[in-house]
Amino acid sequence: MRPTLLVLILLLAACDRPDADTPPPQVDVSTTATSTAFLLTAPQLPGGLPVTVTLFTPAGTVRVHGRTGRGRAELSVPYARAGLTPYRVQVGRQVVTGELRRDPGPPVTPLQLKIGARAIRVTWNRPPALVLHPVDAQGNVSALPVTVHSTRPDGTVVTATMTPQHLYAWTWLPTSRVPGIMHVVATTGQAAGEVGDVDVLPGPPARARWTAPQRIDALADTYGNRLEDGEALTVETRQDGWNSALPVTPVNGRATLLHDLPGSMVTAEGWITPHPP
Repeated sequence: MRPTLLVLILLLAACDRPDADTPPPQVDVSTTATSTAFLLTAPQLPGGLPVTVTLFTPAGTVRVHGRTGRGRAELSVPYARAGLTPYRVQVGRQVVTGELRRDPGPPVTPLQLKIGARAIRVTWNRPPALVLHPVDAQGNVSALPVTVHSTRPDGTVVTATMTPQHLYAWTWLPTSRVPGIMHVVATTGQAAGEVGDVDVLPGPPARARWTAPQRIDALADTYGNRLEDGEALTVETRQDGWNSALPVTPVNGRATLLHDLPGSMVTAEGWITPHPP
């Protein structure tokens, strides 16, 4: 090959690839609901150069390949997770790095409520917690405040507002002195949640009245709520060094012993009545 022709070929090849001293292209990053777009622009950018966009996500690398047109290149990456994601763009021998920040979209309905317990007592020292993961259409946890409305059995409404942290939002449910059904609803942005129902049960027995050696009336908790039918009660007898126990089941706040047990006392969850008459 003649020297003149060889020099001409080398010059043409050099024009079709960016030199290491050539300024890197401008990289603009934009997002849609389901993807991330990378736009590369440079007046001196030739067409046909290979382009690789790499995202370094928590689940691994996501890589997309393409080629430049004259002065520009545009690639779309199917990635829509919220948070900070480092990226690397290589066009020819030029490399551009950066960090993509993506915010979560609006939360979607329904909000899934997770309640620690579906039944509580009015005297519960630690009520159940409600945990919520408000997510957008792509599964990203929203950062919008969450409002929880709890309607007690007596009709009063208790409202709590919290901001999701560490990918979830949570709050204690309010206590109630009246048994019944407590309705719990969460809202955030334009999204509404399903209704979570919690059974509020009377507390353990704290009041009773012996009307006869074999009959107990007015069985109630510390707030005067009548005990639930079927509450587990035990009548204990201690006599002459012997202990005996007789289970009884209250109905309509009353319990009847099948046998006369002198010196007996009613116990349930640590509560003891005075001796019967």
